[in-house]
Amino acid sequence: MSHAPPPPDRRRQVFAFLSCSLDGYHEGPGGELGWGLYDEEFFDWNLRQAREVGALLLGRRTYEHFAEAWTSARAAREQPEITAFMNAVPKTVVTGGGPVTPWEGARVVDGRHLSAEVDRLRTEADGDVAVFGSSALTVALLEQGLLDELRILLHPVLLGGGRSLYAGLKEHIGLEAGAVTAFRSGNVLLKYRPPGRAENPR
Repeated sequence: MSHAPPPPDRRRQVFAFLSCSLDGYHEGPGGELGWGLYDEEFFDWNLRQAREVGALLLGRRTYEHFAEAWTSARAAREQPEITAFMNAVPKTVVTGGGPVTPWEGARVVDGRHLSAEVDRLRTEADGDVAVFGSSALTVALLEQGLLDELRILLHPVLLGGGRSLYAGLKEHIGLEAGAVTAFRSGNVLLKYRPPGRAENPR
């Protein structure tokens, strides 16, 4: 999938996109991720979202999950366009140390200078910088004032336990509500912006 560079006057945004159960969990009690409701309408929307993106910023666990899932023959067969995007887009993985699974276009950083990495991506990316599914990294970006938009896909599912979407958050963060999109599946996409962050026109 090719990426058209954003217009010169458009600031590259950093947004996080995460799924959440109705009772506030990002993962199930055993770390399960396969509880979400996804259909053709969502996949079409997600493809449009991907076309905005010029770089990915990922936490270690999400990166390893994606590296396995999006290099598989099943992914290429069932979602060829998103698979092509995920393998081609530049990826920065934030990790505390140790080797990571090799993946095309991946760069490893230790996260000690997260602000500098975000600035680099804003400058170098051919589109927005997306954080997909990395809840701990999203919390760090929020706490450091580095996130422009939070996109939460709320699923009509109750998990009864698991990992909180904002596990580890240490401070109160007020958010400004943005657009709301309802899907036929019952999913609802909620967009929020930290105060002072201008909404990016689509």
